[in-house]
Amino acid sequence: MKKNKNSLLLDIGWCEWVSFPALKIHAIEAQVVMESKQSILNIFDFSTFKEGEDLMISFGVHPIQDNNDVEVYSVMPVKTRRLVSFADGDREWCYVIETEMRIGSMKKNIDLTLVNREESTFRLHLAPQNIKSLVKVNPQKSYLTGDILSNYSISTSLN
Repeated sequence: MKKNKNSLLLDIGWCEWVSFPALKIHAIEAQVVMESKQSILNIFDFSTFKEGEDLMISFGVHPIQDNNDVEVYSVMPVKTRRLVSFADGDREWCYVIETEMRIGSMKKNIDLTLVNREESTFRLHLAPQNIKSLVKVNPQKSYLTGDILSNYSISTSLN
């Protein structure tokens, strides 16, 4: 009997909990943006520097929506820069990193475009095109992969 390819895909909703182990982000809510071609992480307090031949970026993230008390800082190599157009018509060059993302039972390396625009409701906008071979998006549902934030206390997020 032939297996249905769709039965092997991870079901996700329009909003899901995601983690980025290399960034020390245990839990962050992601809005799945169907029409987006790039995943965007909202950052603050960033700076770049050279480490040998590599361009590195140091940045902070507020992983909990509507809460600027919890801050997570990371340092990653820059993969590239990308010109990003925003809904308000602004355009700016943004840094892109590659890192492992975990959502539900899935692990996948993805490109994250880092933007310094924290006014967005969601701190992470996930483009399903980055993981389309692994997921099936149900835009009428949310949190189909569970609530990973309940596994961590706020004090754990601070470490």
